[in-house]
Amino acid sequence: MARAPKYAKRRMEEARDAILAGKSAHKALALAMGITPTTLKQWLEEQADFACAVADARRELRQRQEAERPRSGRKTKYDAAMLEAARLHAAAGKTDEGIAHELGISITTLRNWKETHPDLHEAIQEGRDCWAVTSVEESMLKRAQGYTYQETTTEVSDKGTRTITMEKHMPPDTRAGHFILTNRAPERWKNKAEVEHTGEVGLTMPESVREVFEQVMGKEPRA
Repeated sequence: MARAPKYAKRRMEEARDAILAGKSAHKALALAMGITPTTLKQWLEEQADFACAVADARRELRQRQEAERPRSGRKTKYDAAMLEAARLHAAAGKTDEGIAHELGISITTLRNWKETHPDLHEAIQEGRDCWAVTSVEESMLKRAQGYTYQETTTEVSDKGTRTITMEKHMPPDTRAGHFILTNRAPERWKNKAEVEHTGEVGLTMPESVREVFEQVMGKEPRA
C-alpha cells in the first residue's frame, strides 16, 4: 500500500494557485495537487495553516467571480431621455455621486458620459445653476423677513462643563428686502433719483405699499 505524501508548507501555495485557477472543489483540488481526496481531507483537519490558506483562496476566488459577474438591472447605455432626470437631480442639489446613483450607473460612467455627451454636461450644469439661484433667493428672502435660530455654546468652569442652547432672533434686513422687491416687482418698486436741493436719492412707492413694506420689515407705519 502506497504511503500518503507528507505535508509541507509549500503545499499551501500549490493549493492557492490551484484554487484561483478554478480548481476549488475538493476532488478537483486534490487532483490538481497530485494527492487523494482522503489525504486532502486529512491535511485540512490536521494542518490549521493549510486549512486557512485554502479557505482564504476560495474566498478570493468567489470575490473575483462576483466582481466579474455582470450586474443586472443597471443601465449601461447612454440614453438622451436621461437628460431631464439628470437636470432635475442637479436642481435638487445632488452631487455627481448622487446623480449617478439615481440614474443607476457608476460615478465613473457618469463622468465619461459628461465628456462624450456635451448635452448631458449642459443639462447637469443648468440644474446646478438653478439650484444655486434658488438657494440664494431663499437665503435672501429669509434674511429680508428675519428669522429665529438656536445657538449652542459650551461653558467650562470649576464646576464642570455645560452646554447652553439659546434662541436668538435675526431682525429683518431692509436692504435685502429692498433688493428683492426692486428685482421681482420693478414696476412698483424702483429706485428713482429725485434731484432736490438736499441731493438725496429716495425710494418712491405708493403709501399703501409702503405700509405693507414697513410692517414686513418690522417698522411702525407712518402716522
